Amino acid sequence: MRALPSARRWVAAVLAAAVVGGGLHLVLSRPGPEDVPVVVATRMLPVGAGLREGDTEVRRLPPTALPAGALDHPPAEGARLAVPLQAGEVLTGGDLRTSGLLEGLPGRVAVFVPLGDGVVAEALAAGDEVDVHSPVDGTVVAEEALVLQARAGEAPGVWLAVDESTAGALAAARGADPVGAALLLALRPPPR
Repeated sequence: MRALPSARRWVAAVLAAAVVGGGLHLVLSRPGPEDVPVVVATRMLPVGAGLREGDTEVRRLPPTALPAGALDHPPAEGARLAVPLQAGEVLTGGDLRTSGLLEGLPGRVAVFVPLGDGVVAEALAAGDEVDVHSPVDGTVVAEEALVLQARAGEAPGVWLAVDESTAGALAAARGADPVGAALLLALRPPPR
């Protein structure tokens, strides 16, 4: 009969541990006041996958745990991945093929604008709007161009969504500079 009381104690200890563990999980998984919304993959997604409803969801995570360029709203349906994603992995602008970022922007094309300084590229994020100025005379070549992706590193630059005529004007402005200097960008304030 001694085995019965020890079995009860063992079962009670297991149940108490489960209750404490469950409560701790709830406390730790509760979003904090400083947490920000980010898009995460809901399942494993291969390279080239076109995103469909249910492939991603918005979660609130601490900003210190986020990679640079984390998206705060789901990309357009059909946007294609440039990298594979694991379930729960945060989606960034760099994870999407640039052409996929044009989804929902009819009449626009993606144009790569090289930048002379990587610091500018690091300061930009998908969704920002910029004005592009000629390095020759400072005239505005493109107004309110939408940033699709920014690339820092050895060859910094930015992918912009512009209409066809603006794409031609950007090419002409770049070709007009005999030194081949990079175009200049001015960041616009967010729309109100």
